[in-house]
Amino acid sequence: MRLRATIAYDGTDFLGWQSQAGHGPTVQEAIERALSTVLRQEVRVNAAGRTDTGVHATGQVIAFDVAGEPYAADAAAGPGGRAPIDALLRSANAVLPASIALRELRVASPDFSPRHHAVRRAYRYRIWNSPVRSPFEARTSWQVRERLDEQAMGRAAGSVVGEHDFASFQGTDNVPRTSLRRVESCAVAREGERLEVTIVANAFVRHMVRNLVGELVEIGLGRRPVGDLARLLAARDRTLAPAPAPPLGLFLERVDYAEDR
Repeated sequence: MRLRATIAYDGTDFLGWQSQAGHGPTVQEAIERALSTVLRQEVRVNAAGRTDTGVHATGQVIAFDVAGEPYAADAAAGPGGRAPIDALLRSANAVLPASIALRELRVASPDFSPRHHAVRRAYRYRIWNSPVRSPFEARTSWQVRERLDEQAMGRAAGSVVGEHDFASFQGTDNVPRTSLRRVESCAVAREGERLEVTIVANAFVRHMVRNLVGELVEIGLGRRPVGDLARLLAARDRTLAPAPAPPLGLFLERVDYAEDR
């Protein structure tokens, strides 16, 4: 039986999502350890995306297989006395570290792939725009002390909507792959001292959101003109773009699938 879960985690204390034997704690290892303990069998999970060191998630999607068909899809015990799925949800959360939580758990089709069946992903980047640090934002926001012009940032963000080659905003990777992506929306919003950049796309190239935010902050500080982002898109040259935003402000917010629409 294949199960599907939506999970949230604070990535501050993890070396990213993917298991790295002998290199330090990862989110994947923590989840597999908890599920293996509760289910009393070895569990391996697959995710919609491999978040980097220090990156967080509110809507990461995973899938894993359990032997037999021990769980009913609804809250009541199913045929043959199968255990309710919400019992597993509660048990897993009881043994997971405080920085990780299973938000939802359900039965999935046997061929469900969190990565390959995704039709879009949404990321959110948080900026604490204040000269004074916040103890409540320190782990999950990039502090930018100088006042940012969110209006200029918003105008620049609009230029990435549509299908573009994001080579100027693609991090180095040892696997050759296309940098063509389709962005559905990109917006900048301020609430007090917090700015949030939200981007929804069919897929993302490596470090795309952090690289775009790095450029948007330069524009917000007045160091680059509003039209610079469009210029970089056309140039398709990573060396022309500024440094990426740090990972601590990035959240994988949502992964959408065709059957969820």
